[in-house]
Amino acid sequence: MSTTALVWIWLGGTGGAADDECSSPQLKTARVSASVRFKHAGEDYTKAESRFTVQVPKSWDRAGDLLLNGDTERYRTGMRCLLRSPDAPYQYRDTEGRTRAPQVTVQKKWITVDYRVMTWVVDLRDRDFGPWRITEGNRLWTLRLMRPPALDHAWWKEITVDLGGRAARNVSSTPTTGSTTELTWSRAKAGGKPPEVSVVLQPPATKAAAARWSGAWFVYDPLVSLPYQVAILAMLLAAVHALKRSPVSSPRNEAEDRTVRNLGLVGWLGFTITMVQWFDDALLGHFGNQGTALLWTDQHRTAVHLMLTLLTGLALCVVGKPSRTAAAIVLVATGYVTAVAFVPEWFALPSNWRLDWETWETWWFREAGGMYAFACACACVVFVWLVGLTSSLVRLWRSSNATAPGSSRGTFPVAVLGVFAVVALALPAVSVWTAQNLWEHQSWLSRRNADEAYGLWHVAALFNEVRWFPSDWLDWFHGFTFWWWTPSLALVAVLRARNAAAASPAVLPSTPEKRALKVLFVFGVSPVVGWYAGVPLAVAPLLALWLALTGLLAYGTRRAVLYRELVPGIRLHHVARESDRQRLLKSARRHRELHAQLRRLEQGQEEGERLGLEGELDQLHRLPHPSPPAGLPNTWIRLPPSVGPVELALAWGPRATWWGNACRAAWFAALFGVPASGVLLWADHIRGPLWVDKFMQRLGFADVPLFVINLEIFWAAAGFTLGALWRILPGRRGPARALGLSLVYAVPLLVHWIGTELVGQPFGTWGLDVSLTLLVLTLTGVAMDIDTFKQREGHYWPTKAGLLLSVYQWRTASVQAAFLVGQIVALVTIWQQLKGAEPMVLIEQNPSSEDPEGGSVNGSP
Repeated sequence: MSTTALVWIWLGGTGGAADDECSSPQLKTARVSASVRFKHAGEDYTKAESRFTVQVPKSWDRAGDLLLNGDTERYRTGMRCLLRSPDAPYQYRDTEGRTRAPQVTVQKKWITVDYRVMTWVVDLRDRDFGPWRITEGNRLWTLRLMRPPALDHAWWKEITVDLGGRAARNVSSTPTTGSTTELTWSRAKAGGKPPEVSVVLQPPATKAAAARWSGAWFVYDPLVSLPYQVAILAMLLAAVHALKRSPVSSPRNEAEDRTVRNLGLVGWLGFTITMVQWFDDALLGHFGNQGTALLWTDQHRTAVHLMLTLLTGLALCVVGKPSRTAAAIVLVATGYVTAVAFVPEWFALPSNWRLDWETWETWWFREAGGMYAFACACACVVFVWLVGLTSSLVRLWRSSNATAPGSSRGTFPVAVLGVFAVVALALPAVSVWTAQNLWEHQSWLSRRNADEAYGLWHVAALFNEVRWFPSDWLDWFHGFTFWWWTPSLALVAVLRARNAAAASPAVLPSTPEKRALKVLFVFGVSPVVGWYAGVPLAVAPLLALWLALTGLLAYGTRRAVLYRELVPGIRLHHVARESDRQRLLKSARRHRELHAQLRRLEQGQEEGERLGLEGELDQLHRLPHPSPPAGLPNTWIRLPPSVGPVELALAWGPRATWWGNACRAAWFAALFGVPASGVLLWADHIRGPLWVDKFMQRLGFADVPLFVINLEIFWAAAGFTLGALWRILPGRRGPARALGLSLVYAVPLLVHWIGTELVGQPFGTWGLDVSLTLLVLTLTGVAMDIDTFKQREGHYWPTKAGLLLSVYQWRTASVQAAFLVGQIVALVTIWQQLKGAEPMVLIEQNPSSEDPEGGSVNGSP
């Protein structure tokens, strides 16, 4: 095929005519100003913002073209003359981010183009943005002004460089005015050659380290993250060991044993998939950059991504044991993906999995529909993962109540397979569409005359972007879903099986169960934070969380209501039983009635009547002696100080067992978490440029529903933990118990905040997250307190608020109301701050083997 020769002939012709197209002599009277501002503090990476303003006379031949639609070739040609090098018809720039097109305004004699862009220095390659270029070194960066050739003789009125509070190490052209950190080159009148601007700056060490780490040093990222993975695996295996050693039934219940085995299996499987993910992403990229095993890391890297992602999905299917129908479809999908990976030529795919638009493979790929074949392979991988994950989750849950081993298979209705097929086909299709959007964003100034060369270049670039889908799927779906969904459900299944197998209702979770609840809090609730200057140090916040949770439970065993001593050596939870619950609720109600009568009789009451009420109250503050002295079977003993019938009933909770309290609190938290999820969805995915950014992210739109699902699971897990530990947590009321758990949740974020302050990084929306968590758990605690009395007294009160005021009594109720109002005020304040703070927008997608830098996701391991 002679396409390449024709293309280069055509390129040579257009290159020579570029200057004539721009009518450069007519731009001598144009007025130009350029500025760049660096921002180091409060950013993950150093941010550079550029503003480039050009005033062209209306007499310029292409002045009218600037007012046309952005899809027209005349508009692109005019903009290319003013903003880029016009002799390069194929413009592509992936280091420049912008939230809007250049603003064009018309004056009496001039047409003004205002072009604003930004970039983040995330690696050590050259970064072109606007008329500027940043060349990064290990410690020093060089900023150069790259003037568009058509404006080389224009009037450059003012050039400003703001170094972000840091003095330059070298300046090649002496500025006209300014200071050590802000330099300005200005000219009072037109004429003469514009200044050559070159500035060498030394960024903060943390920002330089972040750029180095995400570039040449990225291979160490898994090694530094390994302690975190080992720590959570050790916590989970320790819980498995403790649960095995302390069964609740004798002989051992089959469901209990099976759920414990599943928990250990899930822990090792998650750890193994994480190792595969690191090999698939970071290590393969490192080997490719170092020239190691180029056959697999360069020529067949996409095939390796396909097979590794497929194998991890098949591992989930083996664990889940889906139905025969699902297994048969999975085998067909596996066969297709294997064929595509090993013989790509059969499907019009390039043999080395990378398209070069100057070769015939690109033409054959376009004509034979190679993109459809690859998208189908990606859909098959997604389908296998969906079947594997769903069957694994179903099996984990069913194993907690199955009586026969065969009944715990991860089977589900056949109709679900149709839903999986639709989702599996939609995700690669949307990824191709977002890749097209990204292409248009990065090549918006290219010449698009529907010629053969542009078409081939476009197709090659599109496939080279989409081919990272299998690797991104493993990073995204494992990091956001499987990594914590399956251990969390496996832990809940173990606790459910132990509750069902117990010979008598458990008042408190046992020591192994408390350990399992702590691990559940780590997997299902705690935030994954700890990224500082490009170095992942999540193990430090994790250890702080574990210590804080351990300390809270230790404090609760001394200060919780049910842990108060009734007599030396005997605590309240030793004598409180479900059979006494109705009596406790009746005593609590009578206690509140007597207090209400005392408040009414404070004015003008008779002394004898008051003494009678106090005597009855004194009787309600007594319990039968747990081990009365010989000959005194009816001995009563007074409750500990600050503990009354109301506190005792609230400490017991609305259900008979701690498991019942856990399930009830999980329901309340999931319900109260719905509006909180909406707020966090706006803050993390919609506000500012974040929503527009979704149109250029490969899995951006899939991220939105998964984010909401994750949040609801998070709220349910937080509520479950609160309910399960209800009788252990310190505090006399539900909000006080919720406050203790919320403070534990905030501890790793406090460690993270200290780290971000030290390295000058943003804290993000974690403040909003902590406030919402506290609010949801507080409302859950209030709902649990209401539910405790609702079944017996709810029909006596027209509203639940009236019952709550009666339970809390006036003084305590006012304190709790003030506490809630304070939380709402804090939320509104954070909301207002976030509305004025613009988040970081996407510039680059997942890199090729030559550029190993990749985006990270919150919550990924």
